[in-house]
Amino acid sequence: MIQLPPEFVQRMKGQLGNEAEEFLNALDRPSPTSIRLHHLKGRSSFELHEKVKWCDTGYYLETRPLFYLDPHWHAGAYYVQEASSMILDDVIRQLNLDDQPRIWLDVCASPGGKTGILAKHLGPGDVLVANEVVGQRRTILRENLTRAGFLNTFISGEPAASFTEPFADILLIDAPCAGEGMMRKEAEAIRQWAPSLVQSCSLMQKQIVSDAVKALKPDGFLIYSTCSYSMEENIQNVAYFSEKHQLTCVHLSFPDDWGISTLQQGDYVGYQLYPHKVKGEGLFIAVLQNTSAEESKYRKFKKPFNLFEPVPGWMASNLDKPETKRLRKNNPQNQFVTAGAEAKANEVLMHIPRAECLAEAGELKGRDFVPSHFLAMAGAQHVDYAILPLDRSAALDYLERTSTTLPPVETPGWYVISFEETLLGWAKYTPQGWKNHYPMNWRLRDRNKK
Repeated sequence: MIQLPPEFVQRMKGQLGNEAEEFLNALDRPSPTSIRLHHLKGRSSFELHEKVKWCDTGYYLETRPLFYLDPHWHAGAYYVQEASSMILDDVIRQLNLDDQPRIWLDVCASPGGKTGILAKHLGPGDVLVANEVVGQRRTILRENLTRAGFLNTFISGEPAASFTEPFADILLIDAPCAGEGMMRKEAEAIRQWAPSLVQSCSLMQKQIVSDAVKALKPDGFLIYSTCSYSMEENIQNVAYFSEKHQLTCVHLSFPDDWGISTLQQGDYVGYQLYPHKVKGEGLFIAVLQNTSAEESKYRKFKKPFNLFEPVPGWMASNLDKPETKRLRKNNPQNQFVTAGAEAKANEVLMHIPRAECLAEAGELKGRDFVPSHFLAMAGAQHVDYAILPLDRSAALDYLERTSTTLPPVETPGWYVISFEETLLGWAKYTPQGWKNHYPMNWRLRDRNKK
């Protein structure tokens, strides 16, 4: 039986009353395994039996497989994500956003699961900024988002305090928390828990929101979430945010059979997922809208500029539909966005000059163009690049960064390697044989380890 901190048990009994025993019993049951298919290239090698009620691309798996032995996972065709966190998908749907271009800012983005849900909802003129201040976590974020191949996405590493002007229409703050919702899934969440941790996390959350909310435009939405149950981190913080920053709570509606609890404190409202009511872990989420009448002032002292240019002729043979892309000027990796998102991309760079486009076409080395891994992950390579399908065994060999089992071809050049129509990366055929260009740091290791 799971050994929970006595202070936590006592608090939850007071918080849940008659439901407390059912809640505590739920923490002794196995944690469900779930994945979210990529909205554009979603495939997996597993049987997808039961859908996650609140996410149309979310599925439960009956057992937890060895994901690293599935080529689809390596290619970002799905993301292993806790089911309760997928509620964000339905929350965004309920915002009923119109078609006007927007900037989306994920302030605490790593490892990128919720960022992927935001990317699913981007319009053709929208831009997404995935921000993570911790360098090591930002590396993980970049890897996950690159595998997903998300277009019109920027990576940044700014502290929340650096966002001093309103530029974001949607602000997601999945705040660092005491991690109570992960107690049955991660033993470390139990070991680290203490009442003092809850209090310090609540204070940190207040500071992050107070800093980051300055980036939110009038009428923009702030989505706040934690994986905790404590009122101090959740509904009490929502009340604090609302009162201090002129934010109005947005009421959401979920079907009764989803089992999502509504928490209220006066006029303030949030939503809690408990493991005894949903097939998932603990998560809190709330939406607040910036009802301040203050207009954005940055245009009065910041001159808009253009950091992108049409795709030049020499690059056109490498990109799919090059007339619909814009390259970042003077960038050796040839970062790009779609033409429709150019205006918002320039706006992002006006406020976060150090932000980097996730989308990279590749580099020109001498006379040879070396395509980027991202280009294949996004399926944005020119149609003239041949696709070389492999069976599972050869695909895993390729992911180990070996070349000996790649089949012979007649024409030298670059090839996109695929498995069951999921693109895995690049290989180049030369007179000396194959050269595997799968990223060295991402290669499959311990393949035979069970």
